[in-house]
Amino acid sequence: MRKLEGVVVSALALACAGTAAHAADGVTISGFVDINLERLSTPKQTYNRVSSGGLNASRLVFSGSEDLGGGSKAFFTHEMQFSADTGAGPTPRQSFVGLSGSWGAISMGRQNTPSYWIAGYADPSWSADYSIVSNMQFFYAPYRENNSLAYNTPRVGGFMGRFMVTAGQEDGSSNGRYVSTAVEYRDGPLFAGAVSDLKYNKNVFGSDIRSSRDNYFALAYRFGPIEPTFIYHTYNGYYAYPPYVGFQTSGWDAQLGARWQITDRHRVFGSFVVKKDDNNVAISDAKGMLLGYGYNLSKRTDLYANWGRIWMKNNTTVAYPMTFNSSASPAPNSGIQLGMRHAF
Repeated sequence: MRKLEGVVVSALALACAGTAAHAADGVTISGFVDINLERLSTPKQTYNRVSSGGLNASRLVFSGSEDLGGGSKAFFTHEMQFSADTGAGPTPRQSFVGLSGSWGAISMGRQNTPSYWIAGYADPSWSADYSIVSNMQFFYAPYRENNSLAYNTPRVGGFMGRFMVTAGQEDGSSNGRYVSTAVEYRDGPLFAGAVSDLKYNKNVFGSDIRSSRDNYFALAYRFGPIEPTFIYHTYNGYYAYPPYVGFQTSGWDAQLGARWQITDRHRVFGSFVVKKDDNNVAISDAKGMLLGYGYNLSKRTDLYANWGRIWMKNNTTVAYPMTFNSSASPAPNSGIQLGMRHAF
């Protein structure tokens, strides 16, 4: 069983998600158990609870690779997410198989999208539960897709391409199909990436197929222990959440943040998002903030505190949630977590 570095495991998973992100021959069992004490607030009420996945979704991961010779490898990953506070689950997260070599890497199955890897690297919280990058900027678009075929080019001069296409709902229509094209640059302290996503969705209140386009630009630069990050996102089209929510909209949002590894045990991060929507009938202009602190008890175990708040301009039927891990209506717009995460 491989022992993962608790402090940087999320960062390494993102940074190494290219053609060399696969372990030596054999099967590896890894994952996270993450539980926190939480206080959530909605516009109508405040309540306390025990929750799972403050920093990382609690999950069990099986992965492995086989050397095929000539510099080629076969690899697979199967992730099962669960609620550590109740033991409920598992639910699917990623499940894919692929081949890699000097020509790049190709994989098939349920996988993170290119936009997840591009914008996700510039998310100071590494897609934590309260991530305002995930919960506001990715509110419309997916960052994990079923029935997908992905290809990553080899890295040349710091550049690498990422491509993905999906079969959608496989019902004879284009419903649910997704096409993504991305390029990233990574050289020393500098990371930059751009990605464009095209998604087709069936009209919730009809039978026609409509489309949406999401574009992301991400930038990060490390100054010693401090890494400022920036994400700019534009969206335009039809977004559907069957069976009751579907709307046409367009707009933009921007994220400015930073992560700071103060010492080998102490780290902090902060993230701020401004969202400007052109259509405030179903959704709204908004601002969001997230602050987090982590203390490493060991290489695999750490304590953390997260605080987040979202300010909506209008009282609309669809609100950006502080967490998707809640059934409260209206959605929570602020929260605080005190938790513990163990990586294995």
